[in-house]
Amino acid sequence: MAEINKITKLTDKRFVNLYQVDGVNSKGYESHYLVASRSETVEGLKMTDHKARPDAVAIYSIMDGKVVLIRQYRYPIDGWIYEFPAGLVENGEDYHDTAVRELKEETGLDLKVLKADPMIEKACYTSVGMTDEATATVYGYASGEITHRFEEISEEIEVVLADKEECRRILREENVAVICQYQLMHFISDEEPFGFLKDFAIE
Repeated sequence: MAEINKITKLTDKRFVNLYQVDGVNSKGYESHYLVASRSETVEGLKMTDHKARPDAVAIYSIMDGKVVLIRQYRYPIDGWIYEFPAGLVENGEDYHDTAVRELKEETGLDLKVLKADPMIEKACYTSVGMTDEATATVYGYASGEITHRFEEISEEIEVVLADKEECRRILREENVAVICQYQLMHFISDEEPFGFLKDFAIE
């Protein structure tokens, strides 16, 4: 296992920061590794406290038998990508509450959260080769009317209600976020929405 000798914060931004990690692995190889993080401090890095707490949530919700997606412009790919509605967890906020808030902000819809076994909604790492960001998945049913009224001015979002046929097209033809990709496979294959959750029922 590698040993970390020094961590240097390289940027001072609100939503994401860059850190240089100097260390050596078990083979004696010295690394000067760059890590992007949502943390504003070295102490908050997951390599420091080793806690996989959620920085963000992804919301897998169903409305009228269709899955609620967003088609969003993202600068890193200079293009559109299909994702679940998502957002950052605020300090002290329960991530289920984050999901309710973010679905409202991005789509105008209300979310009724489903209870799920913590093992399938816990925070998991998204792209651990470059970032320590961890995202929790929240499941539920959406209702209400779609509106852009609550959307942040910095976002470019189209709300999409996709049936199984449209989900197949999206998976074949479009850019899709990996968390969304895996869950759309469940949506397409399950006879009933969230049928797979029965295999993870809370005892």
